[in-house]
Amino acid sequence: MLDLLPKILPIMLYWTLIATYIGGWSVDLKGGSGLTQVLGLILSGILFVVVWRLLHAAFLPAGEVLGGIAITSFVTAALTPAIAWLGFKMVGVSVKPVAAHH
Repeated sequence: MLDLLPKILPIMLYWTLIATYIGGWSVDLKGGSGLTQVLGLILSGILFVVVWRLLHAAFLPAGEVLGGIAITSFVTAALTPAIAWLGFKMVGVSVKPVAAHH
């Protein structure tokens, strides 16, 4: 079971984090059509999994569960806004903060 977790966890974690980031934070997607925004979402997911795998390899010496899963997931979750910005920017969509209305 533990050998399957590093394969599935980054994909499951990405969809939860990106939904929270785009839907819950004060950000808006500017530019592009619906298709380019979906492509940006998919590219961000691929980048997320790549970053997760690289961090998994880097932190694995700290322990299979602590370094390979827990620390890797926390660091990648903290990098989600930067990963989303890069993934969407690759297809010409900007992730901009929404101005507060008083």
